[in-house]
Amino acid sequence: MFSFPENCKIVEGLAPVVGAGGAVTGDYISLKNAHKAWIVIYYNQADGNSITFNPLKATAVAPTDSSVLTEVCRIWSNLDCATSDLLVERTAAVNYASGAGAAHKIIIFEIDPSQLEEDHDCIAGASTTVIAAAQYVSMLYVIQPRYQGRVLTAPTVITD
Repeated sequence: MFSFPENCKIVEGLAPVVGAGGAVTGDYISLKNAHKAWIVIYYNQADGNSITFNPLKATAVAPTDSSVLTEVCRIWSNLDCATSDLLVERTAAVNYASGAGAAHKIIIFEIDPSQLEEDHDCIAGASTTVIAAAQYVSMLYVIQPRYQGRVLTAPTVITD
């Protein structure tokens, strides 16, 4: 029987922040003990300007040797949460543009640690292009552990 909080580690990636005309990046986490990870982004787009979300990878949570993800990953989005609760799978890619239109949006990147470049076992919630002052964004990580067992006793992901 599947229970979301008992079977997946849930970690804050970026507390809700209001854009100030700058880019934002989520915290780095380690995927050494992860089977899969999802970066869940909630974005309140208050204007029609599209922004791009770019997941990052690194060799440590420090972040050491940080760079933009080059491995294609699965992506889902809901581009207007007020009118629909449907997530649509998008074309797999290394980043995702939010599209035009003022709306509350959810964007999800699925990260498979086995597909990451050798030695890169850490990720950061998507770095963004410039977010306007009237908009806000938050990120959450959902991690499926590599090994079965209680999530409560699973190794931490916020340190190496």
